[in-house]
Amino acid sequence: FKMGNCGSPIETKYGWLVLTHGVGPFRRYCIGAAMLDLNDPTQVIGRLKDPILQPNENEREGYVPNVVYTCGAMLAANGDTVIVPYATSDSSSDFASFSVDDVAIGMGLIDKRNDALKA
Repeated sequence: FKMGNCGSPIETKYGWLVLTHGVGPFRRYCIGAAMLDLNDPTQVIGRLKDPILQPNENEREGYVPNVVYTCGAMLAANGDTVIVPYATSDSSSDFASFSVDDVAIGMGLIDKRNDALKA
């Protein structure tokens, strides 16, 4: 397995959101996420167990098959939606979006939407 970051961290109300790319079995490249402490970014406070974005059936064929990757993302003006431009299999590009709250739930930082941070 190999892993690296995808662009600059994004400041959120939960911490610094870092998108990561990784390759696992069968050379499947996916995008994951980790959260760093706002005041001490050397501390990882959360990580998703499963990829946030992975090649779907229509994104597996191309010059480099079975790959999704990005060079960064942006936080929308609402402060919750992350917009991710990404490329697939070196053959096309697309956009995905996800909620920072949903990522925080997936990382176990909050129990459900609009809950306070876990202590």
